[in-house]
Amino acid sequence: MADIPFLTIGLIFGLLLIFALQRSLAIDIAPDGSLNVRSLIAQGASGYDLVVERGEWWRIGLAPLLHGSGWHLISNCVALFIVGVRLESLIGRGWFSLIFVASAVAGEAGSLLGNGSGTVGVGASGAITGLIAALFVASFDPEADADQTISRLKTSLFFGVPALLPLAFGASGNVNYYAHAGGALAGAALAIMPWLAFWSYDSLPRSASMTLLAGFIGSLICAGFAAAHYSSYMADAVHYIRASEVPSKADEIVSRSSDLVTRYPKDPRAHLFRAISFLEQANLSAAETETRTAMSLAASDVAGGPVRVGAQGLMAVLMWAQGRNSEAKAMAVEPCRAKLADVRRILQKQKLCG
Repeated sequence: MADIPFLTIGLIFGLLLIFALQRSLAIDIAPDGSLNVRSLIAQGASGYDLVVERGEWWRIGLAPLLHGSGWHLISNCVALFIVGVRLESLIGRGWFSLIFVASAVAGEAGSLLGNGSGTVGVGASGAITGLIAALFVASFDPEADADQTISRLKTSLFFGVPALLPLAFGASGNVNYYAHAGGALAGAALAIMPWLAFWSYDSLPRSASMTLLAGFIGSLICAGFAAAHYSSYMADAVHYIRASEVPSKADEIVSRSSDLVTRYPKDPRAHLFRAISFLEQANLSAAETETRTAMSLAASDVAGGPVRVGAQGLMAVLMWAQGRNSEAKAMAVEPCRAKLADVRRILQKQKLCG
């Protein structure tokens, strides 16, 4: 019975139940199954603007339990199960619980330090990466046979390398690699502690009850704060384009931009779409006006980071098209450094980066 990963299975079921609750409370769900970012913010997603500037620290205890889509949840649960099967029985449920909770918090810290303002994140990947790092460290247990060691190392490297390696290349895309890094550091540090006691995990507390109880109480307290703020965030969400209404093709952006600006004048994305539409019509002056409006709105939007960077990239292209080369290159500095690969690729094509 000690070898059955009850805790791992329990954590997976807990994450599934939380996601089901998320879907029931979401203001909108995109065609691909992802939840509206405004819903995630109301439910407890974290970000520098939200946690540091607004002082909503309670998000640190909720964001690791939330997921942005079904695929996001499934991929995390698969990794958690495969790693948990190998790690839980090896180090005990007490250490497993401690590493999961500590890595979740450390992952949030890494995310806040590494990601810029306007970035919103959710997911248990920081906690899971901490378990992966712990499995890698624990794989060197001298009491294990060669086959066990190789199996554990293969598993930890299979999940750990893609979770951390992109940090060496700028960590572009939508994956929160900084959360992975924070979780991995915490997981590895905790897993090394028994090494100081001559590789005896039994020499340290193995009971999971206190860690789980503390984590559960902490999450409930954070959920209470989220509930108190929920209505105000959801009321604000109606002023932004719903996930199911966001244009997915270039021709939709052009044809629907005017309607979206009329219905959602506070949403910087609507003005960015309108600017793209004007650019298609070669109306550079109107495109610049809408782009500046998008930049201004995005600067004060807790989820506006990617939109602001995209608007800056478009502004750089507009300036370049008008022969304002020095202004274009200055405007392109931040987009060229950002994680938005598509924006950076367009600017590199115009030789505005570097």
